[in-house]
Amino acid sequence: MNHRITKLKERLLKEIQQAPIAGSLALFINGIRSGTIHPNSIALLTNPSHPYPYFQRSQDRIDIQLPEQSFEQRSNYFNSLALHLRQQGLLPYWRDEQVNLWQDTQVFAHIERTATRPLGLLTQAIHMNAWTPEGKLFLSLRAPTKQTDPNKWDTIAGGLLNSADTLEIGLERETYEEAGVPAKELTHRTPIRSILRVQRPLREGFQNEEVLTSDCILAPHVQPQNMDGEVSEIRTFSIEETLELMENNSITAEAMVVLLDSIERNVFTQLIQSYPR
Repeated sequence: MNHRITKLKERLLKEIQQAPIAGSLALFINGIRSGTIHPNSIALLTNPSHPYPYFQRSQDRIDIQLPEQSFEQRSNYFNSLALHLRQQGLLPYWRDEQVNLWQDTQVFAHIERTATRPLGLLTQAIHMNAWTPEGKLFLSLRAPTKQTDPNKWDTIAGGLLNSADTLEIGLERETYEEAGVPAKELTHRTPIRSILRVQRPLREGFQNEEVLTSDCILAPHVQPQNMDGEVSEIRTFSIEETLELMENNSITAEAMVVLLDSIERNVFTQLIQSYPR
């Protein structure tokens, strides 16, 4: 099994650790590296005839140099920028959802979620990784209508944290929305941990995403059921079956990050030792 995991991780890292496409530039906000801006966004926002306010382009970077502003003013600026990108056709999947705009470990502003990829801003995705008491994994089949990775298997729940979330609230919200499991059933689980960053070009821009997760054991009486229409089926799989799905490219890359980390760490064995009988 260790050899299989090693091979899968090698393949996975090639997929999720890639350089931005040619023509992308580092994005600095008030002197701090904050993103990687896509060529389409560069062309639009630094048009010599009418550049977007506070945008400056040099040979190897884009700078946004804002005057001293309040948090609310900074957020208004970045949401106006997002609306401008939308009006120019660069944000076709508008979510009307706010996420944090990070500078290092500090939240600098809030911004419309769909603007994060064209600007290459850091996002945080949190996953629940759920086990049965017998050591099988719950996986969710993404609906055929999903924008990304339709009809692929995923962790039982996962999604981007929004600006109103703490890590715990975001984990509980995603688990209820996608699997119908309330917070009271998540008592036997590990602390939330950060695994790695996914950094790769996507059609809409550059994904720079921290992957966070927690593992839990769901009691036999808990029957997960999707609540938001984004999952078409939830089933349990053995570790062997899960690895086969990965080898057949039937599981999303982000879910592979979470599942392989859990399997390699032998998290289930650690959890089951304290599971009430």
